[in-house]
Amino acid sequence: MKLRKFKFATGFGCLLVVVSFFADFLSSNPPGMQNLEQFFQSPARVHIQSDDGKFSNPFIYRMELKEPLDARYEENRGISYPLQFFFRGYRYKLFGLILLDRHLVGRTQPPFYYPLGTDELGRDVLARVLAGTRTSMLVVIVGLIFYAALGITIGAFAGLLGGWIDSLLMRFSELVLALPALYLLLALRALLPLRVPFIHTLFLMVGTIAAVAWPPMARGIRGLILQLKSAGFVEAARSLGATPGHIFRRHMLPSLLPFACSQLVVAAPIFLLGEVVLSFLNIGFRDGGESWGSMLQSLKDPRVLTDFWWNLLPLCMVFLTLLCLNLLSSRIAGSGKQDVQAMRL
Repeated sequence: MKLRKFKFATGFGCLLVVVSFFADFLSSNPPGMQNLEQFFQSPARVHIQSDDGKFSNPFIYRMELKEPLDARYEENRGISYPLQFFFRGYRYKLFGLILLDRHLVGRTQPPFYYPLGTDELGRDVLARVLAGTRTSMLVVIVGLIFYAALGITIGAFAGLLGGWIDSLLMRFSELVLALPALYLLLALRALLPLRVPFIHTLFLMVGTIAAVAWPPMARGIRGLILQLKSAGFVEAARSLGATPGHIFRRHMLPSLLPFACSQLVVAAPIFLLGEVVLSFLNIGFRDGGESWGSMLQSLKDPRVLTDFWWNLLPLCMVFLTLLCLNLLSSRIAGSGKQDVQAMRL
């Protein structure tokens, strides 16, 4: 059972990575393109058989708004519109380098193809979710880099230098742990400008989250360094005249990597959930941004929960990603504990 859960988490994680790289290719429409005439349109129905019973290539019908107050649409079955595969659409950069305009499936002319419907502004839900996958993966990766840099640096300084520096850093880490993380995040983010470019928002957000999440990594690294100081191979290197920097790089750091890697996986859900909460409260990525948290702002309207269920897709993605990260963290954290116990022996 544990192996099956690990395979599921690994497979879903690989799927997220692939989607984040090929989000634009898989999208039929630009994520930010608005179509106010098709607000809250339900997912498009793909047909392969016409009303007279003839089979043909996949096609859709135009969706016409019948009741604006209820956002009720009906298909106009008078004319069919074939779907285009590998068609030329809006331009994008694959891997941020290669300029392309090919997309998997969709239409270049109205009526446009909305596989999972539209939101309140007529934006393609699937395109926004795919773009939000890329944003969420970027938040997690950049956040873990910040987290590792802070935790390992502070923990290494505390463990190697000792004395009053060790006491000061550990008391400060206890203070950060004692503070309520969510309120501290909101307070720190409120001190920063609200309307900033995407890349600035990314670094401000992950930096704010890392500023309150680093103590577990730092305290663990510090504890392991204190144990390694009395290890036989470290004493042998010290007796041969090795400098403290050489001892840390060549002898301590390889022993710290298993714990650091397991701690990174454990901390990954913190950054994803932090981005979702901050963006949902409109102090992270704004509503026009391409992130799961900003998409969830529409859930403040009760009608979205009851009538426009396709807008719950980002919530499902957040749940599955958190489940995947927690399954991976439990497996890798167990392996990290075994490595630490072996090192103690």
